[in-house]
Amino acid sequence: MQSRHYTILLVILGLLAATPQLPGQSTSLRDIFEHPPEAAKPRGYWIWGHGNYDYSRMKEELRAFKEMGLGGVDIFDMGIADPYGIIPAGNPFMGEKMLDGIVFAVNEAKKLDLPLGFSVSNGWNAGGDWTEPDEMIMRLLFWKDTIQGPVTLSEIGFPEIPTTFQKPYGTFELFPQVRTDGFPEYYEDVGLVAYPLSDNPLIKDPDRILYFDVNEIKGNTVEIKLPRGQWVLSRAVVSPLGQKMWMRSDNSRGFIMDHYSKKATKHHFEHVIGKLEERIGDLGASPLERLYLCSFEAEDYIIWSPELRQTFFEQHGYSLDPYIPVFAGQQIVDQETTDRFLHDYRSTVSEMFVNNHYRQARAISNAHGLQLASESGGPGPPLHYVPTEDMKALGAVDIMRGEFWNKKSEYFDENGNDLLQVVRNIASAAHIYGRSIVEMESFTSHEKHWQESPLELKRLADLAFCQGMTRVIYHTMPHSPKEAGVPGWSYQAGTHISPKMTWWDQSRPFHSYLARTSALLQAGRFVADVAYYYGEQIPNFASGSKFIRKTLGPGYDYDDLNKEILLQASVTDDGQLQLPSGMQYRLLVLPDDPQMSLEVLQKIEELLQAGATILGPRPQTVPGLSDYQKKEKTLRTLADKIWGKKARQQKRSYGKGTLITGFTEREILLEKGILPDLEYQGGRLDYIHRTLGEEEVYFIRNLDSIEVQSALTFRSDGKQPYQFDPVSGEIRPLAIFTENEGRTHLPLVLEGYGSTFVVLLNELLRTPYITQVRRDGAELFPGTLAHGIEAFFDKDGEVRFRANSPGLYQLIFSDGSYRNFRRADESIVPLDGSWAVHFPHGWGFDPIRQFDQLINWAEHDDPELAIFSGTGTYHQTFTLEPDFLTADRNYILDLGEVGTVATVYLNGHEVGTRVFPPYRFELGDLLRPGENTISIDVTNSWLNQLIGEAEKPLAEQRTRSNLGGGLKKPANRPWRGYEPEPAGLMGPVRVLATPVSK
Repeated sequence: MQSRHYTILLVILGLLAATPQLPGQSTSLRDIFEHPPEAAKPRGYWIWGHGNYDYSRMKEELRAFKEMGLGGVDIFDMGIADPYGIIPAGNPFMGEKMLDGIVFAVNEAKKLDLPLGFSVSNGWNAGGDWTEPDEMIMRLLFWKDTIQGPVTLSEIGFPEIPTTFQKPYGTFELFPQVRTDGFPEYYEDVGLVAYPLSDNPLIKDPDRILYFDVNEIKGNTVEIKLPRGQWVLSRAVVSPLGQKMWMRSDNSRGFIMDHYSKKATKHHFEHVIGKLEERIGDLGASPLERLYLCSFEAEDYIIWSPELRQTFFEQHGYSLDPYIPVFAGQQIVDQETTDRFLHDYRSTVSEMFVNNHYRQARAISNAHGLQLASESGGPGPPLHYVPTEDMKALGAVDIMRGEFWNKKSEYFDENGNDLLQVVRNIASAAHIYGRSIVEMESFTSHEKHWQESPLELKRLADLAFCQGMTRVIYHTMPHSPKEAGVPGWSYQAGTHISPKMTWWDQSRPFHSYLARTSALLQAGRFVADVAYYYGEQIPNFASGSKFIRKTLGPGYDYDDLNKEILLQASVTDDGQLQLPSGMQYRLLVLPDDPQMSLEVLQKIEELLQAGATILGPRPQTVPGLSDYQKKEKTLRTLADKIWGKKARQQKRSYGKGTLITGFTEREILLEKGILPDLEYQGGRLDYIHRTLGEEEVYFIRNLDSIEVQSALTFRSDGKQPYQFDPVSGEIRPLAIFTENEGRTHLPLVLEGYGSTFVVLLNELLRTPYITQVRRDGAELFPGTLAHGIEAFFDKDGEVRFRANSPGLYQLIFSDGSYRNFRRADESIVPLDGSWAVHFPHGWGFDPIRQFDQLINWAEHDDPELAIFSGTGTYHQTFTLEPDFLTADRNYILDLGEVGTVATVYLNGHEVGTRVFPPYRFELGDLLRPGENTISIDVTNSWLNQLIGEAEKPLAEQRTRSNLGGGLKKPANRPWRGYEPEPAGLMGPVRVLATPVSK
């Protein structure tokens, strides 16, 4: 990774920065950045493995969470992998012993003013040992036989009860409750029909289907008559799946509840909340602020619920009974009729899922002073079939949550999008439903235990931030009792952020980075030019990765939009689509789908009449079966009126608006004079933009490992640009930019994988500022060569100019004045020579060492030191000549290569901690002539110790863990195939003195 070396030129112009900030304009942005609210701070899943907990350790962990700047945790009782059999079975979920622990945690959190959440089930999905048989998640089962008539039957068969189910990633066991007579403990006959035997699955004449009264079935006993001919007799039975919660604890029992049932959801939530209130009292007055429903990953065959029949009839006006054979693979009348019925069925199931489960759970939670957070409906495909519309399910809860993974490379689509990056659809839902919190279950991984550096996590977080995340939920923060040792017990699919990780005591800058970034991204509203309506099919999931279509191109952003919110949209006076949430879009794009409901088309016409610009093809048909011929006739008449009958490419005025087909989004926006929101030259960048009144917030990240030097153009002017650095927390008004034609141009330098905010504040411009830069006569800015230059106003209103290349610079200012400066090279003092290095006692080697030169300690000759994981403290005394320290220099300590986190102390003062490269520290006035003493704490991860001890007898191991290097590693050969990571201070370490010219 390159390091940049700057000369800082202090330009005193006699005119300080004109005009203070306007009152009430930017104070809030500065304040939330410098003091992130609790709602912006990262949180985590506080995993109680198998229901185990330790009072003293809970107290220590909660205090540590608060001290390191976390915003709370979700108590999550879950079974965890235990191939070595070292974890006790633990306490049953919601049992008295478990409640004792919850009460203790709540009381401790109250002392600390630390918010808590609570996952409402052991493992996931929701359910428990209190779930009644008729409240368990169910499926439709079929028995079929071919019968020759005429015949009178007194006995029929029963469907085979499955004992396994499939997911894309494996086969899993079911646990059906079966009586001694072979029948399920609970079942209900929902259909018994006969239809003529045929070579194909089509039942062309539904009048030939014979229906029998299911109330007459007693076990397998019936009394039915079939007329002459060959018949298929089909019996449909609904029965609980027998699916237990995923990752349940050893002593927690019960089955997944019916997520489509009002009764089941009401019982579950009232049971859990009732237990909590019995022990805690008023939950609204406690630190417990939210309940959590985890992702929906139930078995996904034919869904049925006791409330389905009635709900279907209420929604569609016809009975689904004649169409039950469809679930057994038959077609009724024809394929079109069958497909229309299936659309109605799926939409009913989706509505039941959203209303009976999520909306009702939220209402119950809110009534008890709690919010409901959920990865509702998700994560969805490719891992899980979920019969719903993701945005509507998300809109039904208070706090929307998604997820993203680390190193799950087998799940990518044809466009290269990470299918396990379930972020952008959650963010779109939050935008259109008016939520500022977009939570992400963050850094999920099966194969990366204790290997992730803070930089690796930052890269993943920055990607999610640019896709719309506004709060991190660490997946996971394991509760690990003292007897678990170090690194202790952990959930097998997480990144283990906890006080037992080696760099925990140095982790506050990492949490602060996430908090500052989240704070600004929660402010205001998202900026997008395009809304993509995603249609009415079920299931319906928008892309979880930000996918800028080629027809839109770089520099613009978008949201996905669902039917529920589209029907509430209006149009502003200047023709923008406006949602109740406040979101506005310049262009609405319709899906390339021949189906559209009549009410949506009528809404499209209304929006066009009001002045909207809409791009999309003419719809051909309506979805669904109920009265579809009449609706389709009306739809085609209205579509002809809006689109005309033949034109494939057109821009057609309609009312105050414009209907367009055959053009790209980018062509339309540019023709309307809407230039890209952000353009850049140099490097590869990603960004997200939020607006707050008249102020603009851009978060920008460097996609590459090398430094990027770029020239940026923003679609805004008349505002003072600032850089808000989320790593350091520093806020600097920028002093080099130009404005023209409503746009602001400025240079930006970002380290490899670096990120920053450019904020355009509604202040009068500080003047004079730099508008042009030349080096050795060549123009650098404005232009495409704006490499390695920055300028900002210091606290005294003076301009400081930075350049990373030597040469003669000419700076031209907004008032027409100019200054010439020659950029000289830095003076460098290398901290060569030996270092005294102190390690903690008790790790099998002499802890006091002398390193004659800086090395990767993972390559040390002492095998025990080479595998050491933890902190080594480096000490050195160095001498500076008096003439090295002058008032016209700026001093920086550059540590070079570090593995992995470093904290620096100079002459008895703490300089700071760096968790990301570059490991560079501003030294200010801490240096002194003569002797200087420096101490550097350097910490690596647990990985090397775990690898190094893996082949040792258990008695000789100093580490303890239930994990062994990933789910695919044999339990008896943990960590095989993993490579040690570089560790320690590898340098070169240098003090850099850069001239300051006035």
